Formats: sequence, structure tokens, C-alpha cells
Amino acid sequence: MDLRQSLQRLEWHLWNQWREQAQHSEHLELSTSELQYLYTLLAWDETGMRLTELAECMHVSKASASTMVRKLEQRGYLLRRPCPEDARAQRLLPSAKALTLKHKEPEIYQAALQHFKHALTEEELEQFTALMGKACSNLSLGALTPPKPSSQPYKHL
Repeated sequence: MDLRQSLQRLEWHLWNQWREQAQHSEHLELSTSELQYLYTLLAWDETGMRLTELAECMHVSKASASTMVRKLEQRGYLLRRPCPEDARAQRLLPSAKALTLKHKEPEIYQAALQHFKHALTEEELEQFTALMGKACSNLSLGALTPPKPSSQPYKHL
């Protein structure tokens, strides 16, 4: 299996794990696009973000972001709160329902890590970890900044 096939297989494995977790936690209703919006929101700080900021991060129009926000709010994944800096604006925050997704994320990566621990020797796992770290260190993530592994809920990985 070449590297492209391995990466594709890993991507499909992780996506399958996400879908299984979603099914067990009643989040299966979410489309890929809806998940992307939620993860953008979840990666932001706890003060939430304005609709304009969300649209910029997602590289979509404000109208598109507004439509998605409305859907997510109706499904109970998103809350709107008054913006303290601008009385005309609102802050978008993840609801408790959305936060359950964030708490499932470490389980998915932990399962993948367990697979690698069984499939590789300790020395191979150390090499794999170093090589993945080197290969992924400069990947473009767009405007998103993923949570740091030492922060909650990633502490146990």
C-alpha cells in the first residue's frame, strides 16, 4: 500500500469512527458541512464568535453562514447571546449538545492510537510519532487553530 492509499485509509477509518460515535450519541443527523461549522465554533474561544467571524473562518458569505447558523440553532447545537462589545451583534456559542461532540473527539483519536500501539512495536511507534509530527507540523489549516493537545478535553491523549 503506498502512502496515498494509507492516508486515504486512515482518513476513512477516522471518519467511520466519527460516524459511529455520532450514531451512538444521536449526532448522526449532522452533515459534513454542519460538522465543519460546529468544529469551527468549538475551536474558537469560550466567548463565542460573531456571524461575520464565522463566515470569514469558513470562507463563505455571511448569508450562507447565517443559513447554517439558523439550522444549527434549530437543532439545538448553537446558542446566540448578546455581544458585549456591540449591542447590534450577537455571539454564537456551542450549546451543551454541541459540546458533547467535543468530548467525543478524544475517544476517536484514542481508538486510533490504540490501533497503532497494537500494530507497531514500541520503537516503530516512536518513529511513526516523530515522522507524523514532522510531516504534519506545517500543514495548512486555513484560519482554524486546533485546540492544543494539553488542553481539555485532550489531556489524556
